[in-house]
Amino acid sequence: MKKNDSDIKTFILDGDIYSEEAIALATYIYADRADIRRKIKSGKVEIKFKANESNEGNMADDFINEILNQQCRIDLTKKNSRISKIIVTKALLSAAGEHMQ
Repeated sequence: MKKNDSDIKTFILDGDIYSEEAIALATYIYADRADIRRKIKSGKVEIKFKANESNEGNMADDFINEILNQQCRIDLTKKNSRISKIIVTKALLSAAGEHMQ
């Protein structure tokens, strides 16, 4: 069964909420399962999503959820990077026999 233009779903995402990195990561994850086009227009990101022939269901919604997952991961990494650096530094100093005060 061949897909037609009615199978293309369009989403508009706010560029202030969803980073280009999160969208690119999700696009990479779904690259083999769908044709995904991105266009940036005045702070908004327009995404056209068309699932491949072999895929059915709510894949477009799953793709949007993946963008959200990637954005949450990026935000948490930024928020926790300072404490991660402290933990790694303390572990390395402990392994070297140094004491941190």
